[in-house]
Amino acid sequence: MNLAPETHEVADIIEAHEFCYRQGWTDGLPVVPPTKEAVAGILAYLGRDPAEIMGVVPPRNGIATLEKIAANCVMAGCLPEHAPIVIAALEAVMEEPFNLNGVQTTTHCCAPLIIVSGPAARALGFNTRESALGHGSRANAAVGRALRLILWNIGGGYPGEPCKTTHGHPGYYSFCIAEDHDTNPWEPLHVEHGYSPQDTTATVVAVEAPHSIGTGAGYSSAEDVLFVLADGIAVLGSNNLHGGDMVLALSPLVSQNLANSGLSKAEVKRRLMELARRPVRDVQRHRAIAESSPFHWSHVTDPSDPDALVPFVRKPENLIIVTTGGWGSGGGFASLFPGWGNLGGLAQTKQVVFPKKGADLP
Repeated sequence: MNLAPETHEVADIIEAHEFCYRQGWTDGLPVVPPTKEAVAGILAYLGRDPAEIMGVVPPRNGIATLEKIAANCVMAGCLPEHAPIVIAALEAVMEEPFNLNGVQTTTHCCAPLIIVSGPAARALGFNTRESALGHGSRANAAVGRALRLILWNIGGGYPGEPCKTTHGHPGYYSFCIAEDHDTNPWEPLHVEHGYSPQDTTATVVAVEAPHSIGTGAGYSSAEDVLFVLADGIAVLGSNNLHGGDMVLALSPLVSQNLANSGLSKAEVKRRLMELARRPVRDVQRHRAIAESSPFHWSHVTDPSDPDALVPFVRKPENLIIVTTGGWGSGGGFASLFPGWGNLGGLAQTKQVVFPKKGADLP
């Protein structure tokens, strides 16, 4: 198997952009031409063998060498310091519970969302304030797009064949957020997963585009805020009716409202598990999967009792809660990212390992 890179000569930068399009190296948006010098710069920063194989990326089962990863990081606009986060995210999606082959080919619209947690989020300039889920940050945009280009160029996740997503969503271009440790009243996500406060992690979970929830946290009790959040979760069209993971991004106003009432993050999860339920009489109208499926709601609730309640959050670990974004208005906004259910895309967390020369990074 020849893993050596190919080199192509072009006349100028305009031709370089068009060449990338003709080669099918871009997902539709322009890319930074991956010159030998730019790729070498990332590899020099990493200080590792360019031929080191990080894994096999489905569905095309392309070989992800560090050199190929570096090339896609360049195309996405990454700085060298961003590459270790991209590598950690790639390691996460290749874990078996993530079911990357399924995520890449499903008719559902789930896409891998990277959540950066730890001191490096601030050191590398990730946006955790206004528009934390949107535009304006090179770190968020480049890291998210680098993973997407790896899934595109190495994994072959092309629309139509083999990617069958019915609609997709803009997160297929770039999908990366970071936790705001300054306004988060609870333990950060990476500490919740057993890492030290000095570590930085990348958690990846395959989810839908964010659904905005106005909680009224500036004027409401914590109990009312929880009720509204739970109502936003328990939507019949959600695949989480059949279990699986979801992400709930809370603005600082919402997190502070809940924390000031004495609720820990674990207690918030427990209360949302209790509240995010729908009666069997409603849920019976949703026939997206067969009752014989091991993930069908009838395995956790008596289907013969119309008043029985079906939970949308099966276990506390299914609900990933992060604090990020601006304070907003008194409406107190949150964003819910429903998942793919128990079919895959389940949250995986990997530590970001910076090279020794980057030891000044947290």
